Amino acid sequence: MILRGLSVLAALMALAAPAEAHKLKLFATVANDRVSGYAFFIGGGRAEGVDWAATSGSGGPIASGKTDDQGNYAFAVPGPEAAPVTVSVDTHEGHMASVTLGAERFGGAPAPAAAPEAEPTGTDQDARMAALVEAAVARQVTPLAEEIEALQDRLRYADILSALFMIAGLAGAGLWLSGRRKGER
Repeated sequence: MILRGLSVLAALMALAAPAEAHKLKLFATVANDRVSGYAFFIGGGRAEGVDWAATSGSGGPIASGKTDDQGNYAFAVPGPEAAPVTVSVDTHEGHMASVTLGAERFGGAPAPAAAPEAEPTGTDQDARMAALVEAAVARQVTPLAEEIEALQDRLRYADILSALFMIAGLAGAGLWLSGRRKGER
């Protein structure tokens, strides 16, 4: 009886794993006034030729299109955004994903108020230097963000495998107990 119950549980777990293997995820990064990224399925494979759209948190559309043959998309943000920008991907086969990028990533976050006696120090050279630093940091951070996203997906597979091995261990313990009880009779 226990063995039959554990077998049914193991079969249900095995059927649940493929559903996670096709989960759609979205990666996005911001460099200067340009958003780029890609759509991918957990377990491998990019979402090629699927619809994507970017909308402003204030409700207006920013850009839309289809991912390329590598699942990539990119678009320029027309100016500083005062609201978050949401990028969404839809395969029209039941797979959808979205990511929201905060307004501060587009220079739309309100600047702290200056003290009345402070003089403005914003020069063109300061703005250019800030843009160069931001671009350099984005180039360095983007690969790290991609690695974190991939690592999080790998951890989910480890969780699934751990659950399957735990079920196998419980089944073994159940068989051991069953055999011990038969030996006591």
